[in-house]
Amino acid sequence: MNVRSFNNMSRFQEKREQSVNKLIGVGLSLFATQGYEATSIRTIAAEADISLGLLYNYFKSKDELLEEIFRRGVQDIHDSFSDLPDNGSSSTGIERHIRQTVKLLKEKKDFWKLLHGIRMQSAVVKQLMADMQEQTAFIEARIKQNLITAGIPFPDLEAKLLFASIDGMAHHFLLYENYPIDDVASLLIMKYKK
Repeated sequence: MNVRSFNNMSRFQEKREQSVNKLIGVGLSLFATQGYEATSIRTIAAEADISLGLLYNYFKSKDELLEEIFRRGVQDIHDSFSDLPDNGSSSTGIERHIRQTVKLLKEKKDFWKLLHGIRMQSAVVKQLMADMQEQTAFIEARIKQNLITAGIPFPDLEAKLLFASIDGMAHHFLLYENYPIDDVASLLIMKYKK
């Protein structure tokens, strides 16, 4: 393979990646604002300014696009919680977890709107159920470990309660424009400080 062929292939891959990322961004935005069921694959292609045929070259269906959006969102979550830095601060793992959740909610609001919206759509949930259960188990295990480290009694049940509290906080943040998420997060953190 000569240099020219390699450069052409590299540009092709770069263009392909840009198109896929654009479709994912547009799909995520439309699914979050209009709803998954109400968004057509044609609308996604038109909004992304990509032909329908090219969209189908990248994704076989709207379901496959949703799966890729979800996969990337889950990867972002795992990456952000994998190695929460201690920063030598006096904050607990629970505090860092809550603050990281708030940060992710703010940075990836459309993803979280989509996730919270599809949880109530049985057909969509069925196709993503295994991934959603795996994600929930991952987060719950992180919370439980932080509770054990903090010496909180009944860490199994407490992890479920804290997870539900964080989930409720996230839900309200997504529903209400001026929800005081930082204040609510600080109050929740105070409940776990010794």
